[in-house]
Amino acid sequence: MKIPMQYYKGLIILILFSFLLFGLESQTSSASSDVVIYAFDQNPAGSDKGNEWLTLYNPTNESVDIGNWVLETADSERETIPEGTILYPGAYYVYTPPYQWLDNSNEAITLSNSKGEEVDKTPVVSDNENDNRYWMRNNSEWIFGVKKLEKGERWSGYVKNVVDGDTIDVSFGIYGIQRIRLVGVNTPEIGEEGYEEAKGFVNKTCLGKEVKLDVDDREQHDRYYRILAVVYVNNTNLNEKLLREGYAEIMYIPPSEFNPYEWKADYHSIFGTFRGIIKRFYDMIIHRVFYSFMPRNLRAY
Repeated sequence: MKIPMQYYKGLIILILFSFLLFGLESQTSSASSDVVIYAFDQNPAGSDKGNEWLTLYNPTNESVDIGNWVLETADSERETIPEGTILYPGAYYVYTPPYQWLDNSNEAITLSNSKGEEVDKTPVVSDNENDNRYWMRNNSEWIFGVKKLEKGERWSGYVKNVVDGDTIDVSFGIYGIQRIRLVGVNTPEIGEEGYEEAKGFVNKTCLGKEVKLDVDDREQHDRYYRILAVVYVNNTNLNEKLLREGYAEIMYIPPSEFNPYEWKADYHSIFGTFRGIIKRFYDMIIHRVFYSFMPRNLRAY
């Protein structure tokens, strides 16, 4: 019996299609298995509620559908990634629950795909310090600390919370929510005269808005691991504006690349210049020597 040529053609097409389908599934499976938990903060500065964060990273050259994937804590608290979420090649996905999700002690997070297969898992770790430090992947190891920026590198993000007149919480995407201390200025503390006015001014100026940070290259973090920076809102120097509007006083703590005396409104007047020279001499010479012998944990920031 002679087999029609169309039969062979159909068989060849079916075989080729099967190989193609198998190859695509293999690539997708391979890419999916390479997605990792990149970093997370189980005990952020301030309230844990709404400020905890976790970042996933796709190191492959393939897009991965992570919809319906599950993040599970050591206490079996499960969070499902929304359906249709695509993690593109080299991209990050940040998850920030609206409530306290992670424990501060003996916590571990497991990432599973939509089939229930384990993709990645963190070690069991603790973070009992209420500050900016977080756990991050460093090749095959996990380290606890803060990211050190390259000199001249600037960050941009959205202001999530205003703590007071000189401290804000900013959401930075893959690096989660970080606490920022405006460098070179000092506003009243809670309960002090002027506290509400200074905080209200910062609230009105930048809450919910995009800001850009010029981080102090000489001292990037204070002893509380807050990022020391000049904050720009619509290209306006917020640190300087606080001084000029009378909501803050100068607080120069060396080493710092920024000179807050240049931000004062009367700095360029004759009297202001003379006073500025005297103050700068004190802060940059006497103050610098004094601070060089002072333990870091006793500094103002």
